[in-house]
Amino acid sequence: MKCKSCGYMLWNIAGRNCPECGSRYAVGDYDFKPNAVAFCCPHCDQDYYGTDARGHLQPSEFECVNCLNTVNMNQMVLRPAAGYEQESATTVVEHPWEVRGENKSTFRAWYRTVKASMLRPQELVELPPVQDRKAGHWRFLTCNSLLISFIGFGSVFLIPFMVVGVLGNAPIEVIGSMAGAMGGIVLFGLFVTWLLMLIFGGVTHFFLRLFAQPTGTLTDTYRSVCYAQGVMAMMIVPVCGIYLFSWIGSIWFLVSSILMLMKTHKTSGFATTMAVLILPATFMLLTFLSWCLAMANQIQV
Repeated sequence: MKCKSCGYMLWNIAGRNCPECGSRYAVGDYDFKPNAVAFCCPHCDQDYYGTDARGHLQPSEFECVNCLNTVNMNQMVLRPAAGYEQESATTVVEHPWEVRGENKSTFRAWYRTVKASMLRPQELVELPPVQDRKAGHWRFLTCNSLLISFIGFGSVFLIPFMVVGVLGNAPIEVIGSMAGAMGGIVLFGLFVTWLLMLIFGGVTHFFLRLFAQPTGTLTDTYRSVCYAQGVMAMMIVPVCGIYLFSWIGSIWFLVSSILMLMKTHKTSGFATTMAVLILPATFMLLTFLSWCLAMANQIQV
């Protein structure tokens, strides 16, 4: 049973704030093996054991048989039951990307992370970061961006020309130039993605702090938006992906970002939505005003 923000062990703690980072937590947010955890009364230390599918107490609120005080599961002190270690008492759901390499290929980890960012964004960001992979979200962003640039954009602009050049026995210099241009597109796409994500995450966190009281840090915000960017993987579809799915992916990205940030920072839907949409809305407004100004100048001419 670890803090979802910093990974600190939360056994034998009476309060509901992590002693390490101060983040609030609830017992109901965790799943345990049935009968593997002792739920101890905060008044007399009488122990009870969860028997439902999630290892929780049923009912969750009752009168203690020892001290006769009314107790709630979320108020109780938790300890691993006899015969269970701290790690084995909890039903562990691992982060698909941050445990890559542990009997999981990088491609499989990337695929499962993309799928979760599309369909279960709040569950994905709720999984605690692996301690020795704190920058895992940036590596995921890099991997996803490289695939989009190489397959999505490359299949439209350069791969067809390179294939024709090889089949048509084009000079090696021409093929080399095409390959160099392909590499340039990939690196430029990676640079643009990182730059936009740094700006978007920073601006979003600033307005989150302005509109609400986020419980997490700037790093938590970047972790959320980097994993939310996984939905843009639909642009990897060769040739047609960047045309058919760029707008769909962008909207989906904003929705996933909102859901992840709400879960990460425990902020309201309204405040989070406002913080996320301010930058793209400003950009769209400036683009529209620039278009109107250009049209007005053209009419005058």
